[in-house]
Amino acid sequence: MKYFFLAFIVFLISPSIHAQQQNAMSIHLEMGIPLDDNASNDYLIIRPQYALSYNQQLNVANWISWNLHRGWYGSVPRYSGNFIADTSLPAEFYKVKHSDYTNSGYDRGHMVRSEERTATDEDNRSTFLLTNIMPQTPTLNQQTWLSLELECERMCKNDNKELFVIAGGVFGPNPKRLNTVVSVPDSCWKIIVILDSGQRLKDITPSTRVIAVMMKNGTYTSGTTDWKQYTTTVDAIEQSTGYDFLSDVPKQIQSIIEAKNYVSVQETLYPIVLQVFPNPARQLLTLSLEGMHTEGVIVAIVDMMGKVLEKSFTESSIGVDGQLKIHHDISHLPIGAYSIVITSTNNSIAVPFLKND
Repeated sequence: MKYFFLAFIVFLISPSIHAQQQNAMSIHLEMGIPLDDNASNDYLIIRPQYALSYNQQLNVANWISWNLHRGWYGSVPRYSGNFIADTSLPAEFYKVKHSDYTNSGYDRGHMVRSEERTATDEDNRSTFLLTNIMPQTPTLNQQTWLSLELECERMCKNDNKELFVIAGGVFGPNPKRLNTVVSVPDSCWKIIVILDSGQRLKDITPSTRVIAVMMKNGTYTSGTTDWKQYTTTVDAIEQSTGYDFLSDVPKQIQSIIEAKNYVSVQETLYPIVLQVFPNPARQLLTLSLEGMHTEGVIVAIVDMMGKVLEKSFTESSIGVDGQLKIHHDISHLPIGAYSIVITSTNNSIAVPFLKND
């Protein structure tokens, strides 16, 4: 039986799986199975409460994916026992224990929040399996990460939204390990596709809102615990993790919603198009801006963590085609992924770009 199960798991993570097959597997994989270029460390587990890809080398999940709406919230009490070793893992996998975290200085950070599975005792207990847990600093887990979890709860309960959530960590080449086994992420990220109750993959459009955040696994102080300070794009998270997210969303829609930072960039009723070329670039970016009628804008460069690296007021010239043309020097930036944000008095728009050597 074990060998049949392992073969089934390998089949599940094959890129050849079609959307209908994935959706039939689990509501938690409605947006597709995130894949990278190394399937050997992606062990897929599908539960009634969520789905995840487990990494045998890191001893934590690569990602966890789940559906969330008001029906998942209930009144059962929080599970009160120790966190639970996941015995469903193959025999050769190390099973992380509650004690591996003890006195480590890190919280046992839920990816699927305990309160998000309170309809039944079984649902709530499933969130305490250690395959659903990531080492997080106390202030990240209890304040900054929590602030976004509370926003998800508000959207579900007050706005009757249907959320499709994916979360995980970013790890360095030689990550710190708790008790020599549990890898500690440098940062934690989360992607939230926001739909109305009952909507599914087929209902996603270019205007569908997607929240993406990247939070350092460090210390947060007063004034730095609001999740809105750490918004980014899905594209940036893909760049830092190597995974392809929202892979079942039609490509033409996927390219639009994954490039937008829906929180830090103000939405507008008027069509604004920002084109950046070349992209990737080495020294100079040329920005072509249509629909923002002003002769001066603020140009900002933002890294994939959402940190503003530079900001300046720039005069722009309006061409005969009615477009603003701006040239911006990026020769001093390190190689990596960034977003360029253009802001006028009333509008703001952002586009991701890559800096090459």
